[in-house]
Amino acid sequence: MRISLGDVSLWFDVSGPSVIPQGDTTVERPVLVAVHGGPGLDHMTVKSALEPLAADFQVLYFDLRGHGRSDRSSAESWNMRTWADDLRRLCDALGLRKPVILGSSFGGDVALTYAALFPDHSGAIILANTTGGHWDDPRVIEAFGRVGGPEAAAIVERVRTYRRGGYAADAEDLQAEFTRVCYPLYSATPGWAEESRRFLARMIRNPDVAAHYDSHEVLSFDPWSLLGAVRCPVLVLAGEDDPVCPLPVVEELASQLPADTTRLVRLPGARHTIFRDRPDLAFPAVKTFVAQIRQSHPAS
Repeated sequence: MRISLGDVSLWFDVSGPSVIPQGDTTVERPVLVAVHGGPGLDHMTVKSALEPLAADFQVLYFDLRGHGRSDRSSAESWNMRTWADDLRRLCDALGLRKPVILGSSFGGDVALTYAALFPDHSGAIILANTTGGHWDDPRVIEAFGRVGGPEAAAIVERVRTYRRGGYAADAEDLQAEFTRVCYPLYSATPGWAEESRRFLARMIRNPDVAAHYDSHEVLSFDPWSLLGAVRCPVLVLAGEDDPVCPLPVVEELASQLPADTTRLVRLPGARHTIFRDRPDLAFPAVKTFVAQIRQSHPAS
């Protein structure tokens, strides 16, 4: 389905019913709005991973502006503030009051920015396997080196240099190297190599968004600069062995959010694909968090 927000049309989909029968009446289930990874990828980065949540929630997936099946719009609008505003307007257009937003990986950057720019809009946010924007931290290189050895660390170092305005002889070759060497390190569980190959093959990718974001946006805006404005409850889910989002960086992020409304859940044995690696811990954490939010704000 598509919905117009005026200057852009966004594609969205849902899994699970919003209303279910219960005895002689009906019950409205919570809605989770999932924000996908990237930049330049689409909602398939989260749909297969989060599908089990449809047993308890209605999960809304959408493609960010410039991504997937949504309008490409223009490069000037491919930035964190615009994506955060699109998220707010999407929820308003669909009548979602005090929504719970689950941002995965790069989507966590968007969710964090949204919560900070519109502190009275969100009911809660879930930051899953994300650093909230600190992707080029030196500790990412160290983490990839631990799980993938010197070759992986060297490739990530080259990506970091490229993102900081350094020279890359061929950005496409660099991306291909990252996909070949580093992407398989996103999970340590059996079957990931083939699953990730199919995962990438069926995805709609827009490399122009990634290139623009890396060269124009990464250094111009840091979502952490807005952390003091976040007022809604926050659940942070972190894989203890995640090379993309090293645990010390995520712990630092969580420590700068309001202590009384922020909960950090560390997932032992999980890398970047936390819902795949530790479904026994990640899904119950989400369900418990949302139940607590609804109990605290039953009218939301």
